[in-house]
Amino acid sequence: MKLKFTKEIISAIEPLDKRQRIQDAKVDGLVIEVLPSGRKSFRVYKRLKGQSSPVSITLGQFPSLTIENARKKALEELSKLAHGINPNEQAKADVKSKITLIEVYDDYISQKELSESSLRGYNQIMRSYLADWHKSALADITESMIKEKHASLSCTSRAQADYCMRVLRALYNFAQFEYKNAQDKPIFLYNPVQILSHKRQWNHVPRKQTRLTRSEIPKLLSGLNTVRKTADTFLFAVCDFVEVALFTGLRKSELLNLKWEQVSLEERTFRILETKNGDALELPMADHLHSIFERRKEMTSNGYIFQAENDYGYVREPKKSIQKIIDETGISFTLHDLRRTFTSTAELLRVGTYTIKRLLNHKTGRNDVTAGYTILTAEELRPFTKEIEKKLLLK
Repeated sequence: MKLKFTKEIISAIEPLDKRQRIQDAKVDGLVIEVLPSGRKSFRVYKRLKGQSSPVSITLGQFPSLTIENARKKALEELSKLAHGINPNEQAKADVKSKITLIEVYDDYISQKELSESSLRGYNQIMRSYLADWHKSALADITESMIKEKHASLSCTSRAQADYCMRVLRALYNFAQFEYKNAQDKPIFLYNPVQILSHKRQWNHVPRKQTRLTRSEIPKLLSGLNTVRKTADTFLFAVCDFVEVALFTGLRKSELLNLKWEQVSLEERTFRILETKNGDALELPMADHLHSIFERRKEMTSNGYIFQAENDYGYVREPKKSIQKIIDETGISFTLHDLRRTFTSTAELLRVGTYTIKRLLNHKTGRNDVTAGYTILTAEELRPFTKEIEKKLLLK
């Protein structure tokens, strides 16, 4: 049904028990939609070539929107459609183009499989260093803002400044593929964090090179035994954790999440399921390590190796207890120092590179074809762990 729209004609249209769409005789594609409630709205209602369903674009309500202005708006929208632009999709893209940093971050963490430690680190960055940008549109964060933020954070911690910018860079990379315009092309074409590379402003904080010296290892082991004599169950568990970390070279999260269901004292093996690179790992226990696990078995009852009386059921953050150990033993160390000590000891014993990578659960590069064919079982790793343990015990 077509009518030449006038104010009197539209006002005279009575609502029915179902929706009505009446076409304008002057502008093809402009309709007045009348709902059973009596509400009347101008719309563009046009079936495009190659599409099964018509495109419906709301222009405004009658009589607030005049017929003359409705026709003008309809011609504008019809022109867009003629050029392959769907105004509805364009409107959605416009909303996405104004998406804020915190909204992008929420989308990012909901779609990425991040480890607990990575998520904790990202949350800290967003909370501590980027809180003032949470409500800023991603498109409004400029290169100058990024340079200033990085320089400011570098005054306090050069490593944290770089970490913050790496997180921000990851969010922009995510946004480039996640948010598209009406033509299904990326809304965010450029990552402004790249300015730090162009200007060579990354701090590139070098890796720490510290490890326990040959004389510090027995002092630490003896000190741990002394601390255990007066330690509560939590500190005792941390002492055992530190010693296991030294004799395995494994990461904090890999050990603290360890459960008895992953351990076979009889076979003298244990399995790490939640690893940084995502690959499960089965490792052997040499004699000293086996004795620590046996001791832990007698001291635990809830399924976790490093049991603790807290909401998690296991030692989750041993930082304060490690500081107590440092104060008591006089040996200053970090968990990464223990990992480097294990690795350096293995290298001194001329343990092969692929064997060391397997023991540490390091992922090899995609271009390393040989690594893909080097499969070492727990039993094949056992002789090497025995030699490393013997060397650490100075036997």
